[in-house]
Amino acid sequence: MELTNRITRILYVDGAGVLAADVAGRIHLLDDDLNLIRSSPVIDQARPIHGLDATSEWVVGRDRGGTVLRWSLPALDLLDRLDPVTTCDERMLIEDEEPAPVNNRGIRIWRDKVYVTLGYHDQMAVIDLPSFKIDKIVPNISGDSAMEWICTEHPDMHVISDKYGRLFFGSLDTLDFTLAAKLDEGTIHRVRYDRRHDRFWCTQDFGAGDNHNVLNGIVIVRPDGSTETECMFAYDDVEFVVFSPDYTRVYVGGFDGTLHVFDNTERTPRTAKVLSGFTHQLWDCVSTPRGDLVILTQDGIVRRFDPEAEVVRARAPFRRQAVWDIQPSTEDPGTLYCATDDGVAVVKVDYTSAAGPLLRKMAHHVTGFGFTRRVVPVPGGWIGVTRDRKAFRSDQAGRLLWTREFPDLVHTVAVSPDHARALVATNGGAIELAAASGERRAELHVDGLPIWVVGYTPTGERLLGTRNGVFCAFADDGTELWRLNQGEYPKRLRSTETAIYVNGANGFKEIAPDGSRVLRHWTELISNTTEGGVVVDGLVCVCSYGMQLGAFDYASGEMVGLLENLMDYPKALTVLRGPDGTPYLVVGGRTGYLSTYRIDRGPEKGTFAKLRDVWLPKQETVTEW
Repeated sequence: MELTNRITRILYVDGAGVLAADVAGRIHLLDDDLNLIRSSPVIDQARPIHGLDATSEWVVGRDRGGTVLRWSLPALDLLDRLDPVTTCDERMLIEDEEPAPVNNRGIRIWRDKVYVTLGYHDQMAVIDLPSFKIDKIVPNISGDSAMEWICTEHPDMHVISDKYGRLFFGSLDTLDFTLAAKLDEGTIHRVRYDRRHDRFWCTQDFGAGDNHNVLNGIVIVRPDGSTETECMFAYDDVEFVVFSPDYTRVYVGGFDGTLHVFDNTERTPRTAKVLSGFTHQLWDCVSTPRGDLVILTQDGIVRRFDPEAEVVRARAPFRRQAVWDIQPSTEDPGTLYCATDDGVAVVKVDYTSAAGPLLRKMAHHVTGFGFTRRVVPVPGGWIGVTRDRKAFRSDQAGRLLWTREFPDLVHTVAVSPDHARALVATNGGAIELAAASGERRAELHVDGLPIWVVGYTPTGERLLGTRNGVFCAFADDGTELWRLNQGEYPKRLRSTETAIYVNGANGFKEIAPDGSRVLRHWTELISNTTEGGVVVDGLVCVCSYGMQLGAFDYASGEMVGLLENLMDYPKALTVLRGPDGTPYLVVGGRTGYLSTYRIDRGPEKGTFAKLRDVWLPKQETVTEW
């Protein structure tokens, strides 16, 4: 049997195996070799499950909308589901308040009680596990910030983390907690108790203080809430901390895609090894009694990994796919190049369908590299960059013309207006290549920081954006022309004659072409990172890591459309023009979907009128760890 939906969370249950929750609201039981034993039923109104806990008899979960569910173990029969709209204390609600979807993991079973935040993040429920009766609904321990993690491993105290980077120490029995520390400007995804040295290891997303959006890692905290030490090693979110059975080894991983192994024998932690080569960002991890790790990467693949031998012992059956980028070819705007997990798909737009444009896959070129993170069109083909630190150029038939490898993680790529140069953003700086041959032309840096986005102005100046939101323009001789610190990390950059458009943390921004200031900023109701943004006919459309699609009026900034709970994370946007000039929005995302929307009818008729979904299946298995 095969898993058919992307896995979002894993949990090891002694005597049962590996529990895996998925993007479709189901859970699955795998044996120690990651063979699928059984799955829970399909349910309506299902959403991705991010919070998961279990006993020897029950499994409880929280989906991204705030729904709380209970299944039996090991049968995985669904027994109870609490609605996020009505499971609340109405006296605590503000006028017209609705549940807000969020990808948080805040759920824990303690002494036959379930503690969980609901769809309204300033409330939490205490639920009797055997009967699933709600004992009480109380103000959330972490205020209006959803609880992210509840650690009950210490013998005398409990620790809660939230999405504001805070730790709260106290007791679930009394619900008496005190704010103990603020360790990060983002989310603390994990708090784990170190039984060997009586302390807590806590993850960071963004870093704090001078390291905010520059460098982050692990903060080790004493039981009194004071910081003992910091280990800074990451340029992206750190997602998990896992101890070996004897607590002499600590495994830490995250979105950098590397597994850091710490020697915890002595009180001062020491880096024992750093393991790379994973296909994707590391998202979740649990340890087995035999000392292996079960690792979930964000593409949904689950592996049982032996960290000592550095080999994969087992792999759950799943075929991943995602659409990371969508760009029209230089020769024909009706031909789209789609960056995928296994290469580049070529999609043709057919306008003869009576129900709106039909996207047809004409070819899917498998590179054999890591996933294609970005693609840009050039005459006669495309240039792409991949997760395994490569840039490549292909012709329209998919034949590789050149490949270049970099020592650092690669993020984005841009091509100059004359198509002669390609600029690649890496954690080690920006590298400019000759587009025809791939030969290195120049190297650019901004304060020694990781470069996350690059671009070219219409006149050929090079644009660089750092992880902490500093943008710089450089002349051909390397002279810095201007600098703007807009303060938030970017994910994509596009330059026009009238503006520079940036999406990333806290919405979508329009920046003056001379870098003097931020002209406009669209962020209302957009949760989490903005993954893509386009401007068309006075409408601004954005998609977010919060599984949202939003629309704003360009002139007023007013939100005129919002879709939430998309089928999976959206990653890329592009606009099509029908033969009569009608604009259509194409959204690409995880599971390989391409969704087409009509966007010309205004908010009174529904800004986003979906026309069709198509999928790009994975082509073949790529060699991997």
